[in-house]
Amino acid sequence: APAPDIARIAEKYEQLGQAAIDQNAQPDLLVLVSLSMPKEAFDRLVAQAERAGATLVFRGLKGDSMTKMGEEVQKILGGRNVSVAIHPPAFQQFSVTRVPAVVIAQPRAGAVLENGCSQPDTFVKVSGDVSLDYALDYIERKSPAWAPLARYYRSKIVRGID
Repeated sequence: APAPDIARIAEKYEQLGQAAIDQNAQPDLLVLVSLSMPKEAFDRLVAQAERAGATLVFRGLKGDSMTKMGEEVQKILGGRNVSVAIHPPAFQQFSVTRVPAVVIAQPRAGAVLENGCSQPDTFVKVSGDVSLDYALDYIERKSPAWAPLARYYRSKIVRGID
């Protein structure tokens, strides 16, 4: 499966005031992360993010340097084909206070409220140091409205396991 178009994702979230968001677009699977996370957690998430087509989202740059950040991301990805974005507003938009956080967001989640948060019915989130497939399984079991999307993304992970 082709990797998500990072430019499309970034543009969608940058144009927060945009009224006409493509309602036929596929919801995004995002994993909000931090360089402070343990290597083992990253290894597990990166492997599953590659299969699921998820995007890793960081809050900012390491040492305010794109070069340093690029080096760290290369170490984390270890040659895997995973999309990465640096998007500080996403952490407020999805009320993320702990990482990792797995988010499935509808395209209309880009329209935020006055407090900078997306409307609650436009996304679902699971926070904690769990695998991506576990977070998607949890969403499928606990959030019936989001179950088909969680099942879809989880099936991409399961099909990729040998």
